[in-house]
Amino acid sequence: MKLKAVSFIVMGIMLFTMVISACMPPQATAEELAAMEKARKDSVRKANARYCMKHLSFATEYYKNKAYLDAIFNYNKLFEYECVDEQMAENVYVYIANSYRELNRLDTALMYYNEGLAIIPDNEYLWDNKIFLLKMLGDNEAVLGTKVAKYEQFPADSVLALEITENYLAKGMYDEARVLAEKLQLTDPQNKDLANIIYLCVESTGGDVLGLLKSKYEENPSDISNAKLYANELSNAGETALAISIYEGILKVSPELTDVMNWLVDAFGKIGDTKKLISILRMLNTAQPDDIKVYFQMTEAHISDGQLKSAMTWAGKALTLDKNNGQAFANRGAVYEAAAIQCTGTVPDFDDKLVFMMAYEDYITAKDNGYYKVSNKIDFLKEARIPQSGDWFFNRDDYVKAGKATPKKECYAWLNRSVTAPKK
Repeated sequence: MKLKAVSFIVMGIMLFTMVISACMPPQATAEELAAMEKARKDSVRKANARYCMKHLSFATEYYKNKAYLDAIFNYNKLFEYECVDEQMAENVYVYIANSYRELNRLDTALMYYNEGLAIIPDNEYLWDNKIFLLKMLGDNEAVLGTKVAKYEQFPADSVLALEITENYLAKGMYDEARVLAEKLQLTDPQNKDLANIIYLCVESTGGDVLGLLKSKYEENPSDISNAKLYANELSNAGETALAISIYEGILKVSPELTDVMNWLVDAFGKIGDTKKLISILRMLNTAQPDDIKVYFQMTEAHISDGQLKSAMTWAGKALTLDKNNGQAFANRGAVYEAAAIQCTGTVPDFDDKLVFMMAYEDYITAKDNGYYKVSNKIDFLKEARIPQSGDWFFNRDDYVKAGKATPKKECYAWLNRSVTAPKK
């Protein structure tokens, strides 16, 4: 009997549970609950539409007039009346946050920036204002984190990405900087800044810089930025010949690059290859015809190559370009001095001294025009090379005509200049 009673009780409980369950509504899904909440908010917003427009208008005007407390009051009314949907959010969050920021309530401002970005993450103005606020707070970690989050939202913003890369560098986050720089390089392979960043990251982490640059060069020799870095690194490693060949290859592709020409000028000057030096200087002169420095370099290169007539031609061009340039006179004086040295035997004779005098006169003019580097040359020539009173006494009758003396040696025949003789 007891067992029967227990069975009846169990069956009764089961029947009661079934009845109760049948009366309960089914559990709503998350999507259904969200839809129900949206419908409720839409209904409330529609009912409060008149108040929503009024308080938004008031808030906007107060904000424009910098009446931030009144603006905040009206913005808060919008939240109270549940007016702020995704569309209105663009006209609310950034401005209520800015109002709190202007009142120096920075934590509250940050809260509204964050709330706004959760609703409208594609609003760039919100991102920029949040970053500005974080800079005010001096929270550099948060600034960088927010920039990264913004870049995830706007992956096409290469300016922001480069800024983040530079921030990574400043913090010593070389791996992160390199990854982002290499990503940017995919769409901007000629960007010299990106190449330098990658180079610096590899160098700072003890990587094989030369190997990296070589690999990139072999993959894409037309990448001028990388080719320059590779050639420069080769030069630093003492691989001058290979560096020169890389730079010469760059000029074949981009013959207008004057920085490459200038590097080759230095390189050929150091190894004494005057023929190639002169060839590059001609290219540089064509590219920069008004650069007087190139004329000086041309003069020096032709002197080094023993082409004194050509050296004099370039020295004359420099003076034509700027007749008041002290260095231009020193430049021409160097040609006369080189000619005298080339023709002088064991001891300079009167012809040689006349040409040294020409150099001396140009050096004096150079100094008078402010080029003081020739002072030592002036002193040396005056002491040991230019004609002294005795030289004039013994050679006057043979050399001086109408107060001028001209050298007679054959090796000076190309010179078109005389020296004024001192009065008796």
